[in-house]
Amino acid sequence: MEYPFIFGTAGHIDHGKTALVRAITGIDCDRMEEEKRRGITIELGFAPLTLANGKTVSIIDVPGHERFIRQMTAGAAGIDAAILVIAANEGVMPQTREHLDILNILGVRFGFVVLTKKDLADDETLDLAVEEAVEVTRATCMEGAPIIPVSSSTGEGISRVVEEIMQITDKIPPRKGFGAFFLPIDRVFGKKGLGSVVTGTCYQGSVSAGDEVVVMPSGIVGKARSLQTHGTIASRVQAGQRTAINLASVSHDKLERGDAVCAKGAFIATRCMDVCLDILPSAPKGVTHWQRVRLHAGTADVTARISLLKMDSGKKKSSILPGSGGPAQILTESDIAVAAGQRFVIRFYSPLVTIGGGRIMLPNAETVKGRAEREAKVRIIEELSGDFGPEKLLAAIVRDKGVLNASSLFALSQMEKKAFEERLGLMSAALEEYGLLEFGAARNFISEDAFDALARSMTRILTDFHAKYPERAGIDVEKLYAATGGVRRADKLAPADFKELISVAAARNIISPVEAREKTCYRATGHSRSPDKKFLEFAERVMEECETAGFNLLKLPELEKKLSAAGCAVLPVYMKRVTAYLRENGRLSVLEGGLLFPLKTRNRIIEALSSMNCDITVASLRDSVGVNRKYSLAMLDFLDSQGITRRIGDKRVLIARSPPGKPE
Repeated sequence: MEYPFIFGTAGHIDHGKTALVRAITGIDCDRMEEEKRRGITIELGFAPLTLANGKTVSIIDVPGHERFIRQMTAGAAGIDAAILVIAANEGVMPQTREHLDILNILGVRFGFVVLTKKDLADDETLDLAVEEAVEVTRATCMEGAPIIPVSSSTGEGISRVVEEIMQITDKIPPRKGFGAFFLPIDRVFGKKGLGSVVTGTCYQGSVSAGDEVVVMPSGIVGKARSLQTHGTIASRVQAGQRTAINLASVSHDKLERGDAVCAKGAFIATRCMDVCLDILPSAPKGVTHWQRVRLHAGTADVTARISLLKMDSGKKKSSILPGSGGPAQILTESDIAVAAGQRFVIRFYSPLVTIGGGRIMLPNAETVKGRAEREAKVRIIEELSGDFGPEKLLAAIVRDKGVLNASSLFALSQMEKKAFEERLGLMSAALEEYGLLEFGAARNFISEDAFDALARSMTRILTDFHAKYPERAGIDVEKLYAATGGVRRADKLAPADFKELISVAAARNIISPVEAREKTCYRATGHSRSPDKKFLEFAERVMEECETAGFNLLKLPELEKKLSAAGCAVLPVYMKRVTAYLRENGRLSVLEGGLLFPLKTRNRIIEALSSMNCDITVASLRDSVGVNRKYSLAMLDFLDSQGITRRIGDKRVLIARSPPGKPE
């Protein structure tokens, strides 16, 4: 029974890791000619181990040389438990400590210590090695773990190692998760008759033979033609299993270690991620803001910058000191595919020394700008790090983006569809707990922080509008949306959804709806129109000129000339204010071509139409009221749009004396 559980070795070069794996599994993990010639492990090795309880687990053998830390990190990234190997005749060495640091950073919580080469150490040396092992593992993930002396050449102690492995698998259940399939690639090769083959440890989710997958970050789409675990054909593989995938329609020369095979549509390449970062107590120095580092995440190794989110006031450059940590952003210099919750390691760019690592909170983040965004980001990261559950993750994504619809949230969730729907339902049932609002038919979600920012923005916009136009009722939804444009959102809300959001603001008494002649507008709560006397007098003068023109409708420039000739010249901008006020109050309409159509003139036209019975045409109206065809057509088209007349062929019928639901 293939059991989804991975053990990884760790330890200094030439301390007998490969020999130990060979002794317990019978498999030599050094498969390369160079490895056999030099007698050192250069690349990752893999071997299955079938236990007495019937479970078959995977063993990963990693290189111990300091030059191959990248390979060691790639191998350790997907393990469930570790076997720390220390040669009894040599004791603790530099890579013993560095590998142990990496295990701590990667969050490995289970394992044990093996003292190899027991046959080369006398009793006193072996006792010293045990004492050293106790000391080096103190305050680490290996503290208190069993220490087993063995000799891989004679076989002494090997049965105890196998027994310990079986005990760990019996007491620790396989990893559980809610994520979509994600497998960091650690090997790529072409095989005659098959094509491209990639191997790796399945980090999360599952994949079945025949499923479509995507290689990230390149975005190459392929199909999992067939699957294997340790050379055995499998119809399906899941998190915690060593996996080989034969990829159809993908050339192996387009693949490399560091890529990831992912569920189609579930992952997005990124260059910015929010993380919890910890610096090792043993690090030679801390990390400063904007420091360049090497990032190891999964099997990927890329250059990146560290952007600290908690800045030290009064200091020229903020830093995280050895033994401490904090929220940060990692900005890579090339695209990378990572999973939410994934562990990572950072090393100095030069010299290549391991300095720390942590956990990725939000893989597809946005670079912060300014103090307010940094502080908001810190709150999101710290709250998520305290409870990294699926509903918390979804809520954190919404809070990070400001506002998202369900479809866009799913694209960022890295979850399988069924799991997403289930977790979304749980989140929706506890919106207040997560600081969110839900609105609109598309199931939009907005954070309370983003909504408060929107409310402040709308209040400011409306207050400024009322100060500038005291005679106006308010601003309509479309103009309010355009004016607010400062709400952070990952996707643009449809007008109907934004209208729903405005309704929420109105329900909370942040703004107030008011019915204008043509549409619903919104004003600041408590505001009432207050046009001055001079403005109202001028508005009446405008109406008088428009009504005096009769059926020969005026345009704005013509109206301005008439007023100027009568000694009442005004600026065009003031004229626009007045006409906007009159339109809002239903006393004036503007037809095609800019023709000004007063309410009284409209009522006179309707009276004329009512006497025509069923013979309403452009020509009949023209002849009846004595205007040219252009004016007659414009007036009839307007009445059609208002639901007062209806066009049937070349004729029209009168169906209402005023627009439906609106007063005359």
